[in-house]
Amino acid sequence: MRPLSILLVLTAAIGVSASPYINTNRLDNPKIHAYFDKEVPVALDVLRDDIGGPSIGADPGVLITLIPEPDHPDYNIFWLRDACLGYLGWLGELELSNDPHSPLRALVDDAVHALIRTQHLINPSGNIFTGGLEEALFDLHIDLITINSWRIGSPAADGPPLRAVVLLKYADWLLRPEQNNGTWVADVLWPAINLDLQWIAGHWNASSWDLWWPPVWGGSYWTSSVQYRALRAGARLSREIGRVVDTAGYDGIASTVLDYTKSFWNPEKGYMTETTITNVSEGGRSGIGCAPLTVSVLNYDPTLGCDSATFQPCSDRALSSLKVVGDAFKELFPINKGLQEQFPFFGFFLEDQLYGGQVQYFASFNVAEQIFDALDTWDRLGELEVTSVSLKFFRDFDKTIRIGKYKRGSSTYERLKTVLNKYAENTIISLAERTPSDFIIPLVMDKVTGKPIPPRGALRSQVAVLGAHNAYNHVIPPSWANGRAPKRLGKQVPCNYGDEEGQFPVGL
Repeated sequence: MRPLSILLVLTAAIGVSASPYINTNRLDNPKIHAYFDKEVPVALDVLRDDIGGPSIGADPGVLITLIPEPDHPDYNIFWLRDACLGYLGWLGELELSNDPHSPLRALVDDAVHALIRTQHLINPSGNIFTGGLEEALFDLHIDLITINSWRIGSPAADGPPLRAVVLLKYADWLLRPEQNNGTWVADVLWPAINLDLQWIAGHWNASSWDLWWPPVWGGSYWTSSVQYRALRAGARLSREIGRVVDTAGYDGIASTVLDYTKSFWNPEKGYMTETTITNVSEGGRSGIGCAPLTVSVLNYDPTLGCDSATFQPCSDRALSSLKVVGDAFKELFPINKGLQEQFPFFGFFLEDQLYGGQVQYFASFNVAEQIFDALDTWDRLGELEVTSVSLKFFRDFDKTIRIGKYKRGSSTYERLKTVLNKYAENTIISLAERTPSDFIIPLVMDKVTGKPIPPRGALRSQVAVLGAHNAYNHVIPPSWANGRAPKRLGKQVPCNYGDEEGQFPVGL
């Protein structure tokens, strides 16, 4: 059995107790174990102390995208998108601890207050009725950013759904019997959540700036995917707290948004395109990039199985897209040509020129996370399915594989599981070899040499490390779609939440 380094780190570093809803039957890899034991505490420290709150002169709850640098005041910006990813990282660790007295709880409370303040600030994008909810950036004190050159990319339509997703995830935690905070959820959190949901419901099909730099104005797969999650999870929460009257029509709108996300699929080449603006000669993009990959791990829900519509990690479309986009980055980045028995390093998108168009640490960690999540889901389902869509992905690992279902325990299933796990582990080891000596991971590495490139301490990179680490340790997140922990067959261990018996099945 592999020791749970994340739980040991949390217990020792910030005094939280472990809630074992983790399956540890993955064989120990000493290199990965040693790397995470050093890297995870640093990532947590960066997220807690180095890029947010009073320690950097910011208001409580404020997170910025990078460790501040005196020569780059433009780094000292509260980008709503990145901050929400950081908050989701905090919430993931709070779920692990299930400790209402954890120091993480205070951080999350500060984040909630900061997010609610962003909703009510009249800003260059408007007020809560005219577009202000889509304002993407604020200063360290949640005030206006008025320098136009810094505001490229705002307003952004992913702001309201990401903010809602954070608040919804916290609401679910607060509704657990141990917290029993339903009144506060209904009276304080729900009005803020529904403010964003109302905006999404009325504006989901409007064009917006996308998430990369420089941004393009159009439809965004990333934005539509988080809009769908927010609407569906919000409608589900409203039923749980008796506020259904507020959400009439949200489920129907969510289904419409989900149908819209399917329009981004490129059936000829087998990948999910990032944007509707795909004319490169006129300033658009090829549409090949890592945003759908990040959607896959962000919206991972173990109760949804290998659902292609929501781009679950083991779905045929997510795997096919991983193959196609990975092959494109393999050709683009010289460093990828020398890698063996691992997945290629990913960048933002093919036309990216930020910092010279380099390898992105966060996206490359996301690749391993997707595979670990897929392996866990197949084990829970008891089978792996190869379709005409995913065939080319699996052919990279078994040249003779055919379309069909392969039961757990069969020679084909176990062979594929072994080789995919090996490739994902080797990807982590390769990233470890290219991690700075202080373990503070930057945003990018050189696409030729593999050397880390400043600036230091990118928020997305720290969150991606935690995500890959938890996926490696079989952390099973709660369901955002169904509001409960997934059922699994097999060995059971005591757990502080889950089904009625207080047990959560984790072993198979």
